Amino acid sequence: MGDGRNVQDRELHGRFVDHLFEEAGFDLRGQEFDPLYVADLAGASSVEFENGSLRSLWRPGEGERIVRKT
Repeated sequence: MGDGRNVQDRELHGRFVDHLFEEAGFDLRGQEFDPLYVADLAGASSVEFENGSLRSLWRPGEGERIVRKT
């Protein structure tokens, strides 16, 4: 849940690729991005299967809560 938009700001793009390279070693420096979508998230979640159980991670704008269903 949130709001996404295309941001054409070369300084933002530069900070993004520098951070991406420092954190993950993925080098996109020198490339142009059109579009580059950014988002303001109000919450997020993920779902995965783990040891035969469904695991959900909820982040509704508060502390994280894990729900397991078998």
